[in-house]
Amino acid sequence: MTRIVGVEHESKWALDHASADADPLRWLDSPPVRANLTGLTETVVATQGTVYLDDAERRLTSAGHSLRIAANQGRLAGIGWIGVKQTVDWTGRRDALEISERIDPGELTAVLTAGEVLPLRHLRSLGLVRGPLETAGVTSQRRIKRFGKLDGGHPCVFSVDLVEFRGPDGDITPIGEYACLEIEVNQSSLECLEALDAFCADVDAWLGSPRESRTKAQLAVAAADAARLVR
Repeated sequence: MTRIVGVEHESKWALDHASADADPLRWLDSPPVRANLTGLTETVVATQGTVYLDDAERRLTSAGHSLRIAANQGRLAGIGWIGVKQTVDWTGRRDALEISERIDPGELTAVLTAGEVLPLRHLRSLGLVRGPLETAGVTSQRRIKRFGKLDGGHPCVFSVDLVEFRGPDGDITPIGEYACLEIEVNQSSLECLEALDAFCADVDAWLGSPRESRTKAQLAVAAADAARLVR
């Protein structure tokens, strides 16, 4: 598979990074998980580096969209994707169009220069970015995730994401950190979304905290901007 065009419906909650790192199962095997999901899998850990791209005016990031280059690490090293996540609506639950295309990380410069991959063509055709693209933010993420089935048998993936922000200049020194619980589905049937919303409502009540309203791209750009001001 070299291209994916689909949808993503997700909700997430910011977590304390140290607590999430120490005991991710607190959130991945919680009462809301047990009440809303069946067929639960064991946890799977994936590590990934992501570069977020934007134009000089940060049009994508400001609008809640993201364009990212994701490179897997570990046993999946060498597999990379360029993808756009276009937010359509975000009222507690983020509803987004997602377009990704597989690339060779070593050919990234050529891919960006040519501009022929579908994610880039999609953004340009809608005028969501203008002019040259540049690195706006960088993250290194360790994701601990599980799979399960919502009421009605709809697949659902949920994870604790442990994120380090890094500067766009290539320095690998962390400039900030972030953690969140994320729940998502990749289909848009009314029955599936109703089951997802019920699950998320139970998480709301259990956590007692509001849902996240910022994208990881926005957080990464904010961390990069803050680091520049400190210099």
